[in-house]
Amino acid sequence: MWDEGAARRFAAHNHGLVDRQVLLAHGATDDIIRARVAAGRWVQVQWGVYYLNVTEPTWLTRIHAALLAAGPHSYASHRTAAVLWDLDGITTQLIELTVPYENRALPIRAILHRTRRRLPSVEVKGVPVCTVERTLLDLSAILTDRVIEKMYMSALRLKLTCPDDVSRVIREQGGRGVRGTRRMRRVVSIASHQRSGSPAEVDAARLIRDAGVPQPVAQLEVRLPTGENAYPDFAWPDRMKIVEIDGFDAHSTPEQLHNDLVRQNMLMELGWQMRRFSARQLWREPRTVQSEIQAFIGF
Repeated sequence: MWDEGAARRFAAHNHGLVDRQVLLAHGATDDIIRARVAAGRWVQVQWGVYYLNVTEPTWLTRIHAALLAAGPHSYASHRTAAVLWDLDGITTQLIELTVPYENRALPIRAILHRTRRRLPSVEVKGVPVCTVERTLLDLSAILTDRVIEKMYMSALRLKLTCPDDVSRVIREQGGRGVRGTRRMRRVVSIASHQRSGSPAEVDAARLIRDAGVPQPVAQLEVRLPTGENAYPDFAWPDRMKIVEIDGFDAHSTPEQLHNDLVRQNMLMELGWQMRRFSARQLWREPRTVQSEIQAFIGF
């Protein structure tokens, strides 16, 4: 017997979604399904997947619908996975899935990557998703060094992974025939010499590396007259020079602005020279910032 209440309760716990098999299990027929869709009470969002209007639809709703249509052992991957993991450097509402080669279903409005390998996945925000290490490796095949470096550094900063785990996945799942392996190895090697900073600091580190100046010490510990420690973004101790990067959240409160100015004055009293650059300058005028850093350091 058709139990619509049970189907709606099921949907309420699954982002408003049910597939045809669940509906049939609750007593629905194809005629009932067609009638509900025709009346506008339900929406067919993928082949055999229906939205029952019991929750507010979101991007996650669309991901779940595509996964239902894709079949078992499918998971969010690539750019979709990067957004679900909250990695820096990419924002998108694309739906990108990795699907076992033998699955016949073809979700609409989704980018599919078919695989014969059964790769591990985990759950993030209720969605089965590729591991963060595999996400980085997959995206290394289609994104630039600059973006991959930002993503990798943010993964370290968020403690989602560590260099050893990324290197292990490159070794076990990368290699000959796997696009992106060389780029990922290069990024890991370069990033091993810097700390996991904000997106603006990652951009600044890249500019400094390419500027032809001696490489700075990131987050050098400097003892202040008050007995506290300061950790400037980039420091050249032999030249007593500091470069600071102000991200978009810098000085967001009067207290932060006050503390930052006090710290800067104390560093200058100790003999340090300082230059500050904003994230906006880095992204809009990178060559100008690089030239100013070269002149400041003396190269």
